[in-house]
Amino acid sequence: VGNKTVITTTEVINGKTITTRKIIEDGQETKEVEEDGQLKSVIINGRDYLNS
Repeated sequence: VGNKTVITTTEVINGKTITTRKIIEDGQETKEVEEDGQLKSVIINGRDYLNS
């Protein structure tokens, strides 16, 4: 069974709600950034998969 840690931060910047989720599972780090509920980026081990 893998070890999974999820850290969620929500902040409002210029009237937009930015939610950042950092998921660390089995040594792999995934970072998801949502802007007003819309997924803006998914970064896995430093590589952006949504904007590449």
